[in-house]
Amino acid sequence: MMDFDKSKMAGWKEIPVFLALARLGTLTAAAQVLHMAPSSVARHIEQLEQDLGTVLFQRSPQGYVLTEAAQAILSHAERAESAVNDAIRQSTSFSQEVSGTVRLALPENFANHLVIPALPEFQHRYPELRVELATSVRMVNLTRREADIAIRLSRPQHGQFIVSRIGQMSSRLYASAAYFAAHPPEITAKGAEHQIIGWDDTLQDMPLPQWLAGQLPSAECRFTISTLQGHFAAAMAGAGLTALPDFLAGELIPLGKEKLIQNIYLITHNDIRRVPRIDVTMLFIRRLFEDWQDKLCDCSD
Repeated sequence: MMDFDKSKMAGWKEIPVFLALARLGTLTAAAQVLHMAPSSVARHIEQLEQDLGTVLFQRSPQGYVLTEAAQAILSHAERAESAVNDAIRQSTSFSQEVSGTVRLALPENFANHLVIPALPEFQHRYPELRVELATSVRMVNLTRREADIAIRLSRPQHGQFIVSRIGQMSSRLYASAAYFAAHPPEITAKGAEHQIIGWDDTLQDMPLPQWLAGQLPSAECRFTISTLQGHFAAAMAGAGLTALPDFLAGELIPLGKEKLIQNIYLITHNDIRRVPRIDVTMLFIRRLFEDWQDKLCDCSD
């Protein structure tokens, strides 16, 4: 008979509780998902902190916030959760249960370059599954059920969702060789000697436009466009400098070493996370982004 080392199992049963509280931020919300009392959630977290010998959450009237120590183990806990779910799926006739429609909201660049090319093989495996893609720069309203699953570069601030980080994306300043033939290959005077391709006024609060403006606050802007594909086309035409994800830059030339690193999040509703069509679609997305991570992010210093 196999002899288990109980000391190595310490904290294992608390992992689902840790993940629920990390994702939802309050004892009440986590308790609802886990079907237990808020006081029980608190006891499980206290036990896990005792087992690990570290504080995992900063407590406040507004909720529970992950400490630096908790951030370090979060990805490991999520991988453990994914491995258990994989084992369950593989031990059942899971694919026979997958049918219906999944509405996936995601930025157009992820749709065109990652998801759409991989969809035929995925749908061949699940022929009864219909996938609807909604591409938008803005976050769809998940609370109003405008999508079942979302891929976004920021966490939702409200609502009870399951949120997990599935990768990172790096962006830099880029322009064409033709542009650099007429402009300096460095940034001086806060970019006063450069021209930038700007964003529509309604998108100025997004991270990438803000980062672009912060890198070149004195640059001249004569041209704006509201999509990344449009920015790429304008940069290729020599219209100016822009900020683009590295995996979309193609033949464009980077300016400087500064880069913006953004987390990529996979988001769904609490009450449908165990529905087979949702489950297999989220697994498909996680694996796809894992395969693409090296292309999505140059995370080196």
